[in-house]
Amino acid sequence: MPNFVSDIYATPHVRKLLADENRVLAPLLNRCTGSHGLHLTAAHAGEPPAIPLLGHWATVRVAGAHLGGDVLASGLEPLPFTDEAFGVVLLRHALETTARQDNLLDEAIRVLEPGGMIAITGFHPVGLWSPWVARQSRGARPRLTWPWWWSQRLVRDDFELSMPRRLGSAWPRAGGAAAGESLIGGGYLLVARKKRPSAVPLRPRVALSPAPVPGTFASGARRHARETLR
Repeated sequence: MPNFVSDIYATPHVRKLLADENRVLAPLLNRCTGSHGLHLTAAHAGEPPAIPLLGHWATVRVAGAHLGGDVLASGLEPLPFTDEAFGVVLLRHALETTARQDNLLDEAIRVLEPGGMIAITGFHPVGLWSPWVARQSRGARPRLTWPWWWSQRLVRDDFELSMPRRLGSAWPRAGGAAAGESLIGGGYLLVARKKRPSAVPLRPRVALSPAPVPGTFASGARRHARETLR
């Protein structure tokens, strides 16, 4: 009989994968700055990587049509944050568990400031992790998607995209040495930067200035010259 678990993201195997993700993410995001970062995650205990130049993290747990963690809201509505509020947005397996994948990515893009970084992680649909996730999950299974799909979305939304990469161990395991990038890793990572709007130069306006009237004219001639200029 399959050994189902109520929360696959709480298993030692996935916690190990999350740690491997942090190992790869931290150096990529070390130069990110800003007062706040947004951590959208499927894991209760998943911690974002430490970024020295970033002020604070807001952590939101995504589970179907519900949002929890630092905010309590509906996953079917826009995120309760203002536009361009965050310098970094991490979607840690969040697109696998949300009820509306495209909407959540749209919202992540909306709250990311120009020049900010977005990172997406998830289970790769090809490999030994995919059947393990299917066997272990109880109820709604994570919806695994190809990373190229999210790559195309980000490019279409005017992001500068780094090459997608696979990471973590090739098969689910709870222990062992820390893993980084791997051609057959069970997870994937996308990192992209939101382009700043191009500066549009203003067209100079031509201002007409009246020609000076020589002071040697007689008073009537000066008055006639002014009337002619008008």
